[in-house]
Amino acid sequence: MLAGQGARLGARALDGVFQVAAVIVVLVVVGIVQALLPRGAGVGIPTALAGIVGVVAVLFYEPFMNWKYGGTFGKRICGLRIARLNDGADLSFGQAVGRWAVVFPMGFVPFLGLLNVLWCCWDEPFRQCLHDKVAGTVVVKRV
Repeated sequence: MLAGQGARLGARALDGVFQVAAVIVVLVVVGIVQALLPRGAGVGIPTALAGIVGVVAVLFYEPFMNWKYGGTFGKRICGLRIARLNDGADLSFGQAVGRWAVVFPMGFVPFLGLLNVLWCCWDEPFRQCLHDKVAGTVVVKRV
């Protein structure tokens, strides 16, 4: 059974909230570590490490969750799962990375990221976003 547009958009919004919260936590931890270090000791090292961890987390969060658990935290909370369009099976790790490789750059093109996410609101018959069409995926209700 296909996921409703409201549940999909809600899941995306929840994921955005979780990602912002994670960034805030990392920034607070970096601030605390820098405040505890003596002046001039290890200048920039905590920030650089946090940046590396942040980039890795952003690049691998969605593909890993979609491959291992069928969806991100937001999708799981909303009772959704990502499946292959042709047979409804779970995504392989390569398919999950490929799907994200389409989603991620769209966010850097003005209005394309928003258009991509909203595309499921009028797409027929599978309610796919643009990245779903490219990746051959569909979002369904979790059973």
